[in-house]
Amino acid sequence: MVYNRAAVIIIDENKILLLRRIKKGKEYYVIPGGTMEEEEKPEETAVREIKEETNFDVELSEVFCRVNDSWHNGTYFLAKKFSGELKLGGPELQRINDNNQYHLEWVHKDDLQKLLLYPDEIKKKIIEYFSA
Repeated sequence: MVYNRAAVIIIDENKILLLRRIKKGKEYYVIPGGTMEEEEKPEETAVREIKEETNFDVELSEVFCRVNDSWHNGTYFLAKKFSGELKLGGPELQRINDNNQYHLEWVHKDDLQKLLLYPDEIKKKIIEYFSA
């Protein structure tokens, strides 16, 4: 099933905020965000999901990119500004167990290459962005 997702790329100097997932023994990273609700615009989803997952209030900049693949139609925004105390919340916090974990992490740009970051297209574009 393909779903519509919106996410926000939050950068602080040379670091990017990622959500590290450990699910059924597999470890990977994703950009914080989530599934769009009915009648919701991508911008609304992005702001809501960031507040739920990270506790950050975010002001969006432009669309960084769109990714349409076999599992989602994703709209990825750049954050213009963000504020608040970083802490995991929302459904992610309630779903944590031994086989399903969520960890918010600031990752240095130089460490991105060695991470398993989904979707792969986003990883490539973020590395290009930091290189520009």
